[in-house]
Amino acid sequence: MTAKHSSNNWFSSKSWLWILIVILAGVLITLIYIRFISPKGDFQDLDEKNLPAIKVIIKNGCGVENLATDYANYIRNKNIEVIRISDTSHPIYNKSLIEVKQEDLQDLKRLQKMTGIQRYTLAIDSGSEAPFIIILGADYDAFLKH
Repeated sequence: MTAKHSSNNWFSSKSWLWILIVILAGVLITLIYIRFISPKGDFQDLDEKNLPAIKVIIKNGCGVENLATDYANYIRNKNIEVIRISDTSHPIYNKSLIEVKQEDLQDLKRLQKMTGIQRYTLAIDSGSEAPFIIILGADYDAFLKH
C-alpha cells in the first residue's frame, strides 16, 4: 500500500507543478501583452477634447496677407487656444515650424499631431505669453489641409 500511496502523491505534486507552470505562463503572456503589444497608456489614449487646450501664438512668417488670421480660423475647431496673431519681423520663412518656449514634450507632440507641423526649435523663455509659437512659412498650404 505504501507504494501506491507514494505514487499518488507524486502524481498529485506533478499536477500541481503543471498548474503552476500554466499560471506563470499566463501571467508572463499577459505582462508581455500589456508592455509591448497593447497601446501605450499615455496621453494619446485620452480623447483630445478631455485635455486642456494648448495655448499658442500664431505668426505669419512668409508675408502672405492675413495668413495668421486665416490659419487661426482654420484651427479654431481643434483643441488649440490662440492667444495672439502677428507677423514675424522679416518674412523669410520657407518652412513652417513650432517655436517651443516652455519645454513640454507631451504638449509639443499633441500640437504636432493637431497641426501636422513637425519641425520645431527650442527657444525656451519662461516669460513667454504662450508655451508655443507657430510660425507659418511658405509651405503653409500643406498645413491648411491637415
